[in-house]
Amino acid sequence: MSQPETSKKAGATFMWVLGAFAGFAVLFTLIQAFNESKQGFDPREQERFNNTAEILKAQTDNIAKLGLNDAAKKKAVFEKTLAALASKPVGASTQVVPGSPTQLKQAAAAAPAAAPAAPAPAPAAPASPK
Repeated sequence: MSQPETSKKAGATFMWVLGAFAGFAVLFTLIQAFNESKQGFDPREQERFNNTAEILKAQTDNIAKLGLNDAAKKKAVFEKTLAALASKPVGASTQVVPGSPTQLKQAAAAAPAAAPAAPAPAPAAPASPK
């Protein structure tokens, strides 16, 4: 048997698809550039910059108040924290991951029986005539 001839159309089709993809990419880039230029000025920009400056100042003040500006103090605090965390015993987690064997086992277990409903109050006896 002879080898089948490869079609030249396959390569041309691939090039057309590649060209269409590139054309859409260029079109998308142009549309994005046009839309970004129309968004304009954000009137809250200065307020956001002021808020950021205020937050950064408060954080800097808190770090200074805790004495963490000094590298030696910072290292001592972090080493003390690390030692405290290392001394804690490792415990079992109470979190259950959905789909895990533990969760499936809990789901398969029988749910606790519901408490029996309280009996309905008896109807009041009719009042006797006087």
